[in-house]
Amino acid sequence: MVFPGRRALLRNVLPGIVLPGLLYLVASRFVPTIWALGVASSVPILDSAWRVVRGRSVSAVGLSVICLTAVSVGLAVWLRSPMFILAKGAVVSALVGGAFAVSALMRRPLTRTLALHLSTDGHEDRRRLAERWHHPKALDVFCTLSIAWGAWLLLTACQQVTLILTVSPGLVMTLEPVVHGAGVAVGVVASVAYVRRRQRANPELALLPVRSR
Repeated sequence: MVFPGRRALLRNVLPGIVLPGLLYLVASRFVPTIWALGVASSVPILDSAWRVVRGRSVSAVGLSVICLTAVSVGLAVWLRSPMFILAKGAVVSALVGGAFAVSALMRRPLTRTLALHLSTDGHEDRRRLAERWHHPKALDVFCTLSIAWGAWLLLTACQQVTLILTVSPGLVMTLEPVVHGAGVAVGVVASVAYVRRRQRANPELALLPVRSR
């Protein structure tokens, strides 16, 4: 089976790293700061609109992020405080980190769900991976990853709050996606290293699909 993990990961993560800062830099030339921050925060909405145009459904997580974005921008404009927009990233990191930890405790790890969606866009390939990854030992691996990601995202939320309190709003909007993306990259590398070690000990898990020759 072909495994386009890197392409899928870049396609899903890269726009969220590059676009917010770029949109802010462009918008800030024409509109007040608070409106420029609102434009920069619209990336999740643009992503969901693009998915709809392509005939793909928007996930429940995507809808939740859109709602949170709309609320944060609305409160920021209404109360004239950019803090509501700037704090959205930290709130999302904290909520998602908590969700990862809870999913591990419930033995329904979100890491497995995300791995399925990021590994391939093909429904048949995704179904085969889901069947393979229901193995009890594979479940243990994904639960461990969920706990680790939960802790890592909670630390990320603390870092985001520190950034908000120490630098200007424009710099936050420019730097936060890059710093967050670097944190995600570190987490992904550590996760893959852990999975490879477990797979060497238990080859039957086949947690890392290989490219077809």
